[in-house]
Amino acid sequence: SFLIEQSLKRQWTALFVLLFIISDAISISLGAMGFGVLLQEYPTLISITKWAGVAFLLWIAYNKIKSSMADDALVLATAHKVLPFKKALLIALAVTWLNPHFYLDTLLLMGNLASQWQQDKWWFVAGAISASVIWFVGVSTLTAKFAHHMQRPRFWRWFNRANAAVLGLVSVQLASL
Repeated sequence: SFLIEQSLKRQWTALFVLLFIISDAISISLGAMGFGVLLQEYPTLISITKWAGVAFLLWIAYNKIKSSMADDALVLATAHKVLPFKKALLIALAVTWLNPHFYLDTLLLMGNLASQWQQDKWWFVAGAISASVIWFVGVSTLTAKFAHHMQRPRFWRWFNRANAAVLGLVSVQLASL
């Protein structure tokens, strides 16, 4: 959702795409090197991270719902609000590195999958990173291409509600692990 918002605003999109790709590459590579297995030996750390992640995701979902209920002018003002670079960068880092799903997907899941092909695990890592490149470049490119359809308050209202629903579901899923 953050990348889509930044792509619509045309604010530092290429930089954030690169940041997300590099973050995925680092985490996927660490997972392939066995870092995820090391983390599993500290269940308290995983539990703390999990519940902090649930709270973080629910907080973002709450703010998305609150945003979706504002009047049209405020919805558009929020949608077009230019963030200072430092704040946008901190948000980008937070939605990546403070998101427990990021670790579950890239560090643990991808790490476990990579370990199944010991001889070819670096090919697997290269493929996973390539998929990450395609995903982030694709999301930002398609968002920019269809931006003119996304400039209405109604779009933003439903976009925020859909984001809140997805974040709520992900937090429930995370809590059940």
